[in-house]
Amino acid sequence: MNELKIHFENCYGIKKLHHTFDFTSSKVQIIYAPNGAMKSSFAKTLEDISLEKVSEDRIFTDRVNHRSALVDNRDILKEEIFVINRMQDADFKEASTILANSTLKTEYDTINIKLNETKKEFIKTIQPYFGLKDKAIEQAIEEAFKTDFLTFIESRTHEISDIDTPILANIIFNEIFNEKVIKFLSEKSFNAKIKEYITIYDKLVNENTTFFKKGEFNHNNADNVTKSLKDNGFFKADHKVKIKNIEIGNIHELESVVKEEKEKVLNDPELASKFNEIDKALNANNELRNFRTYVENNQEIIKEFLDLENFKKKLIINYIANHKSELDVLSKLYTETKTRRTEITIEAKKEQIEWLKVVDIFKNRFTIPFKIKVKNQEDVILKNEPASLVFTYEDGLSIKDLGGAEINKSLSTGEQRVFYLLNIIFQIETRKKININQLFIIDDIADSFDYKNKYAIIEYLKDISDDPKFKMIILTHNFDFYKTIKKRLEGVNNWTGNLKAVKSASQVSLVPGEKQDVFPLLRKNFSTCEKSFISCIPFVRNLIEYTVGTKNTNYLTLTSLLHIKPANIPENIKETKEHTLGDILAIFNAVFGMEETLPDTSKKVYDLAISIADEIEMNKVIEPVLDLKSKLCLSIAIRFKAEEYIIKKVTGVDFHTGIWSKETGKIVGQYKAEFPNDKKEIEIFDRVNLMTAENLHLNSFMYEPLMDLSEDHLLTLYKDIKELESTIT
Repeated sequence: MNELKIHFENCYGIKKLHHTFDFTSSKVQIIYAPNGAMKSSFAKTLEDISLEKVSEDRIFTDRVNHRSALVDNRDILKEEIFVINRMQDADFKEASTILANSTLKTEYDTINIKLNETKKEFIKTIQPYFGLKDKAIEQAIEEAFKTDFLTFIESRTHEISDIDTPILANIIFNEIFNEKVIKFLSEKSFNAKIKEYITIYDKLVNENTTFFKKGEFNHNNADNVTKSLKDNGFFKADHKVKIKNIEIGNIHELESVVKEEKEKVLNDPELASKFNEIDKALNANNELRNFRTYVENNQEIIKEFLDLENFKKKLIINYIANHKSELDVLSKLYTETKTRRTEITIEAKKEQIEWLKVVDIFKNRFTIPFKIKVKNQEDVILKNEPASLVFTYEDGLSIKDLGGAEINKSLSTGEQRVFYLLNIIFQIETRKKININQLFIIDDIADSFDYKNKYAIIEYLKDISDDPKFKMIILTHNFDFYKTIKKRLEGVNNWTGNLKAVKSASQVSLVPGEKQDVFPLLRKNFSTCEKSFISCIPFVRNLIEYTVGTKNTNYLTLTSLLHIKPANIPENIKETKEHTLGDILAIFNAVFGMEETLPDTSKKVYDLAISIADEIEMNKVIEPVLDLKSKLCLSIAIRFKAEEYIIKKVTGVDFHTGIWSKETGKIVGQYKAEFPNDKKEIEIFDRVNLMTAENLHLNSFMYEPLMDLSEDHLLTLYKDIKELESTIT
């Protein structure tokens, strides 16, 4: 992969972009692109190619789209592209911390989310039978059948489907299976009373009833049959039921027969005596009063108390049997996805060694407020589960492990992005094993990290760039990040891969970035380049501020060239328009320790700044690229004209006598106070204050806003301020 030719048209906001990347001398290409220029659109278009998706213009969808990416004059392969999008918040879902590549992990998440949503809906369906909250229902079922909920569903679906007429639907689970009742029912004395009751009950069922039979058809079955016939309009269709020799022609007769059969058993004096013993025992315990009433109204369940664990299972099975269609949906989904979940688990386990390496890389390079480790090693081996990550926090003697979906509630945004970065490192490390050339497109990967971790990311990218198979295009809107990478790569194999994006009305151009840092260039060229000379004014002013202080005469002189100031008699400082190039040259030479000369030292600095700004405005059509020097010159000229306009119009005596202490913001504030109805002028001055205030504090941090500011905004503002100037008398 020596050369990459890009041709994009109408791709996510990029109207047109032609560029050829030469990787023969620069394996890493870095593009500085201010926000809105092309950065994310460029990455998205190449990602579309890797995913075999169609690209488009998001807003003007009817525009004809074109994209091509040729590697050494052939179409780039989708396998050769790896796009690392800007840092995202990790959306921890059901299995988001499993150790798997992002494709597998996303698929695993999708399956689990769908499965769990279906499970929750099913549990909600059976909730009325339990009298418990959803989580407690799941826990009760898992405890009863000694397995997880979905495995229970899988193993019992056939058994439940075979139940023709569910029973015990009127029995509420929590009325029986709560701590107080279970404790009481387990007592030996009460257990003996239940056995006596059951012995008599079974004898009566076999001997005293017409159609009940122990173990085969009892009153519960009869109630359910009666309800089913009634609900389905059996008798309304003139059907009849024959029980032994009794022919029944309507629902009321059937209900009467069933009731009579039940009363033969439950009203028997001997059984009633045994029930009274049970009732007395229940009534003696104040905590069981509600349960006693429940038993009195459902006397037929007493015989189930002898085997509570079996009764618990019977209730659950029959509850679910009332909702077979919902069960079938959940069971089918579980069965259909089981094979794929197993396959993903197997694939994830193959990647586990690589993940352990990634965790080590991360520990050694990055600084985070928690420890990362691999958990559930035993489950990986014994239960065929995928390995996953756990985040361990330590606060003094307190230690807390977080994993899975609970991480969402606890980790900060920056901490969540750690997991995203882990996944990126994993994919990079695994791609080292692929025996093809690969193009990495990296979109502002370090944007949300602190400086220490930002530099760690830069070092990691620099290290992996040594792999002969890897080529990189790094995109960033952060000028400090751009400078840092450029500095780390300069001198490596004659690296020349720094570019900057320039967006015009018709296209995006990638032009060479500065070969050196801005400050050495300004110092080197101020005597031969007029733009550099004007640009040195804020730079040298700040140097004096840091090294000498703001009371220094040279500092005040340069300040009067960033604002419109009158002469300062005590300090022997000329008014702004009277400073010559010779005056300022002497200051520059003194600060820089140089002895530079100029061909004409009599020219006024103010006049030079304005003429440069006019030239930039005039040549904008034929010279679309504005560098930092041009932006600085425009900013200074804008400031001059804006303050000059305001000073001419404002009438306050105190304002004019104290002008030396006033910054642009205060000058604009005075204009607003005197002319509150000048909406157009105030809007322009607000833009002046917004765009130029930080630009003219030129140190290694403060000039970054000027780099990010569009030259079109400055040129438009300069034009507006000139038009405003022409209206003043």
